[in-house]
Amino acid sequence: MLSRMRCWAGVRRPLTALLSNGSAPSGNQSLTRSRELILSVLSTVPSPREARKFIDSVSGHETLRSQREFEERQAQLAIEQASGVSALVPGEFLHPHTEAQAPMRTLAALVCVDSLETHGVGKLLAQMQRIGVAPIVIVAANGDHLSAVARTHVLADAVEREGGRARPICGGVFGSDVCSEPITAAIADGQIPVVAPLAVDEAQRLVVLDTRSVTALARALAALERAGSMSVARLILLGSESGIAAGGELQRLVNLEEDYVRLEESCGQTGALQLMRTCLGILAPTAVGIVASVHADPSLVLKGLISERPTAVPQYKKPDSHPVVARVLDGVPNYQPISGHAKEAPLIQPSQFTLLRHGFRIQRHTSLDTCDLSRLRSLLESSFQRKLDMAYFERLRNVGIQVIVAGEYQGAVIVTHEKTSGQYLPYLDKFAVLPEVQGTGMADILWDELRVACPSCMWRSRNDNGVNRWYFDRSHGHKRSPVGVGTRWVFFWYQSQTGERVLTPSDVCEGVDVAQRIPPSFL
Repeated sequence: MLSRMRCWAGVRRPLTALLSNGSAPSGNQSLTRSRELILSVLSTVPSPREARKFIDSVSGHETLRSQREFEERQAQLAIEQASGVSALVPGEFLHPHTEAQAPMRTLAALVCVDSLETHGVGKLLAQMQRIGVAPIVIVAANGDHLSAVARTHVLADAVEREGGRARPICGGVFGSDVCSEPITAAIADGQIPVVAPLAVDEAQRLVVLDTRSVTALARALAALERAGSMSVARLILLGSESGIAAGGELQRLVNLEEDYVRLEESCGQTGALQLMRTCLGILAPTAVGIVASVHADPSLVLKGLISERPTAVPQYKKPDSHPVVARVLDGVPNYQPISGHAKEAPLIQPSQFTLLRHGFRIQRHTSLDTCDLSRLRSLLESSFQRKLDMAYFERLRNVGIQVIVAGEYQGAVIVTHEKTSGQYLPYLDKFAVLPEVQGTGMADILWDELRVACPSCMWRSRNDNGVNRWYFDRSHGHKRSPVGVGTRWVFFWYQSQTGERVLTPSDVCEGVDVAQRIPPSFL
């Protein structure tokens, strides 16, 4: 708890400053809106790290993390000044222990509203504006041009009623090319551009565009991003459905490169799916898609916008599929405690939106013979920044394995089948992601693939590993090794949610003992 409080101390002041942007509260209504927004943000930010990342992105600056980087950038500035080239403003690169102000880039979200409902959407857009995100809104085609103009003004008015500032734009954007000037001018004036999907045809008549207008706008915004003036981090589709569903099951996270064909055949929202695939392929690889209902709680959409991951996992169920309240010890369902007292675990409700990534293709291997060992070794060494002991691959050949590879060996999960007195133990031996693909959702994509391949699993991590916070969020339980007994480990596990393999107390104890004895993989 103390360490978490210290982490939050580093984001408290910038968060307060961020939320205080705009005019000061005037009257009870403004005060209520400010309190709602602060409570909404505080209740949805899952970790200090994600809060800091979001604050940095909307503030247009980042912390320089090393003296070497600081010196290199100062040298670059000096060269530009000496050569007479238009240089960055002196003072942008400060001491590495201070926050260095980088050139401002607008953090934007392209929002497509496909519904006549405006109240909840107006509140969401106003809150996005208050936390430093610039929504660029396009009203989906629905009816004739008069209807499109009316809906644009109605939505802009809904934003204004919620304390935001909006500008309806009913022309001048779409033509033979997209003119982004009306949009950037509105953002520069502190207003949310609400764009009607209207264009003038060759006969000088107003015509209503279909979803191609969203695609065309995404291309124009991607060009602004390449020019360095804007970062389009989110694509949000707000309609009548609460996300993408397949077979009656809401999809929490969609890896479009891997899941598109399957979902296209089984879901009823192929239009939203196709639009997401096209636009996320146009925007930067770090862009995130969100499909939600216009009736969704705005705080849920804000959570996806800030954290870049789904809000919850499906609740634990018995094999008969009836929901239960699980008995837990350190989060492990359905067995009597090893020690201490059990507590009632709350039912975790399914998330109410779908988060989508352009993603990566997935390869699955059950033998090293089908893996590219050279690339796998390079991935592991780059990810862990250490030299791999070649005896590691020999050990893998003597146990059952599952290897999940993402993309062109840009990420991988290695699970070994460790021998126990009963069934084998699925053990997460390696979870590796290349540094250059961080921010693309690679870790979440691999984790979802792992959960499908291994409904229950255990793993270990050094006590001082900075990734442990991420593991704590995704595990059902943990146990720390005793002080003074070799390496300080934290042993984690998660449980099957379908009853396929429920770990017993003896499974957990034996698994910890097995994991303790696994030899090191790096020199």
